[in-house]
Amino acid sequence: MTKDIESTDSTDKIIEELIALQRNYYFEKRNVKTERQRKVREIIERAAKDER
Repeated sequence: MTKDIESTDSTDKIIEELIALQRNYYFEKRNVKTERQRKVREIIERAAKDER
């Protein structure tokens, strides 16, 4: 049960980070798609690495 809660908390943090990143680029840097994609990929890769 504790592991499920930790996993949920970790997932929530990742989702919040992705949302913040997307909002930042939507409102401030609309034409910087490749940089946004790189940062999203880094967040996802870091999260996948943490789950291993």
